Amino acid sequence: MISATYGATTHVGQVRTGNEDSYIAIDGLYFVADGMGGHRAGEVASDIAVRTLAEIYLSQSSPLTSPELVSDAISTANTAIYMEAMHDPNKNGMGTTLTGLVVINPLENKIVVANVGDSRTYLWRHNELHQVTKDHSHVQTLVDRGVISRAEARVHFQRNIVLRAMGIESWVLADVEGRIVEDGDRYILCSDGLVDEADDAEIENEIRASVSAQDVSDRLVNLANRNGGRDNITVVVVDFEVVPSELITAPESNQPSESIAESIRNVERPASTTSPSPWFRVGTYAMWLAAAAITVAVIISAITSAQ
Repeated sequence: MISATYGATTHVGQVRTGNEDSYIAIDGLYFVADGMGGHRAGEVASDIAVRTLAEIYLSQSSPLTSPELVSDAISTANTAIYMEAMHDPNKNGMGTTLTGLVVINPLENKIVVANVGDSRTYLWRHNELHQVTKDHSHVQTLVDRGVISRAEARVHFQRNIVLRAMGIESWVLADVEGRIVEDGDRYILCSDGLVDEADDAEIENEIRASVSAQDVSDRLVNLANRNGGRDNITVVVVDFEVVPSELITAPESNQPSESIAESIRNVERPASTTSPSPWFRVGTYAMWLAAAAITVAVIISAITSAQ
């Protein structure tokens, strides 16, 4: 069985005046979102993303116990952002990247890692750093084609062009991967404010010098700021330990003890910009029903044609 401890740090950086990053860190659910869009809309998009995932995760009726259910939850969050943008012209075009993990079965050491965009998840295992997620970005396609190197991608003038983001369209394709946790695994989730300022070797040095998950997140944010801090920087670090299940004291409830308000961290913002309109849930369900109706119609049409 796995247990986890985490550390989390966010900072506006050395250039920006506002922080559009958001993150969620509660027992079993850890995500970083990096918002984009004018009129402070990026911070709204990132907040909706992590808040919607938290609401789904904390719901007894919708446990996230498989990669498919995690993918569905991300789709729901995407719809919530999209509908909010449709409702408010000032938020038109807002979106957010997303990266993180969900513990789907602690007894079997199973997690799911997911990402949309160019925020990253790394794994520190056996004293080696591995990039788990793949950036959905223009420069990553250039790296894949051998046009530029990873080092060149970090400073490329088109490095901020993302090919996937939540909220831009009514649907989104997330990369979702089931993984097995090993004792001592450390996952590092970060916005591009870190990786645009620090290469993997620099990140490794800070990990080796750290004493805890919180120390790692603090060190990595400080590293990005020392190297320029041209963007907002958010880092969530999750340390896993595999322990005998009999040593785990079962909680009175299987819900995390922290409330959503306590566990979602971002910069202090006016309530009018952080909270999505109440009706966006109605819009979400309406889109679900529309999709279901289309699916049924297609099936009926196929059956009729076959007869």
